[in-house]
Amino acid sequence: MNKIGLCMKQNRISGRIIKGIGGFYYVRPDGSTSLLECKARGVFRHQKIKPMVGDFVEVVENDSDELAIDKIKPRKNEFVRPPVSNVDVALIVFAGENPSPNLLLLDKLLIASEMKAVEPVICITKTDLVEADELQRIMDIYAKTPYKCFAFDQTDNIALQKIEREIAGKTAFLAGPSGVGKSTLANRLCEAGAMETGELSQKLNRGKHTTRHVELLDLKVGGYLLDTPGFSSLKLDSEIEKEDLRFYFPEFEEGSCRFASCLHQSEPGCVVKQQLEKGEISQVRYEHYSYLLDEIKNKRSDY
Repeated sequence: MNKIGLCMKQNRISGRIIKGIGGFYYVRPDGSTSLLECKARGVFRHQKIKPMVGDFVEVVENDSDELAIDKIKPRKNEFVRPPVSNVDVALIVFAGENPSPNLLLLDKLLIASEMKAVEPVICITKTDLVEADELQRIMDIYAKTPYKCFAFDQTDNIALQKIEREIAGKTAFLAGPSGVGKSTLANRLCEAGAMETGELSQKLNRGKHTTRHVELLDLKVGGYLLDTPGFSSLKLDSEIEKEDLRFYFPEFEEGSCRFASCLHQSEPGCVVKQQLEKGEISQVRYEHYSYLLDEIKNKRSDY
């Protein structure tokens, strides 16, 4: 029995859930590279609390000499699909082409990240497949926001190093549609062979889902990476009020309009509309804001 095992009876071991499979949770103790196979105490089931990958926990040995998660520490954030917690950065990945980028979906992912207190970083892949003018159009849209945006192909190591600086020592996840290169990016960021990749389907132009279970993957620069299939499906109309949507477009100058309740549509004295006329904010971003505002007002869930 190793040192950790010998002291389990007397001490609690603090660590983090790295993966969960079939009712077992694999916890990495603080300062260790090993994993402890644990089950959750029954009290969590009675309290309708389920441990999640990403949870910071305390592990003890139970009466059956099995390791058990005894305490789940407060979560910074949590996601339902997939069930993960304590995420710091979202790498929002879209291809410049094949498939063509859906910038409305990209903006929805930016909003969803901010709602969970996750810092979004935009990654545009497959730049070798897109015309330079079209790529510049996309970059110009987000240059007028505070968001960091990186565009690269599989051979661009400089952009990769910049992304690594953004996520070093943190917990990040990948989000975006199928077929944009999320698994390929994960393998470049993580230790060798961290994630399988799927060839793009020629018939459907959609990527094959290759991730089998949720797991924290070790980043080369320290920290962890998650792949999160399913996070690209969102219905903001059930998650956000119309009065709050404007705050998730950080380039909009808030607090300067004539009316505090201004939704930046046709109200007189709207500073955001003035920003738009001056070219200080993107027409595309403003149109997406107006579209989403309309969706929320009408409580439609057709996207």
